[in-house]
Amino acid sequence: MDDTWQHVGAHQNRFEPPDLLHTRAVGPISRDEFAAAFDEIELRAREGPVFWLVDLTHLDGIAPEARRLLSERDARALLRGIVLIGGSFPQRVLATLALKAVRLFWRHETHVPFAFLTDEREARAWIEAERRAHPSPHASAGAAAGKEL
Repeated sequence: MDDTWQHVGAHQNRFEPPDLLHTRAVGPISRDEFAAAFDEIELRAREGPVFWLVDLTHLDGIAPEARRLLSERDARALLRGIVLIGGSFPQRVLATLALKAVRLFWRHETHVPFAFLTDEREARAWIEAERRAHPSPHASAGAAAGKEL
């Protein structure tokens, strides 16, 4: 695993081959920063869909313009799963509301597995289980239970 984090504002991204984008959200998320996250997903998914592991521990809100971006950019085909970790109760509520909005905007039949877990260890176990359950040509195998978007 490459320990190099790329910075987008205060936020950090790191790609872990073959199919994991790890993001640390720090502070508020603007529309431009959220758009950059979508750009990174598109870049990393060129070889096939990726998992998106997002640490919300230091999240301090998502700008309304950033939430609206969800109606404009549909990333379902690019994602194997989304797992959110950490965060306070208000942060989890905010993330849950954003994901409910995603469900409204991304209506058709493609679903992205989703889990909200306590820590990175649980998240990585969930991802491995999903890999076993739904093998990808460029990822190792994995199975798990979780919600779907």
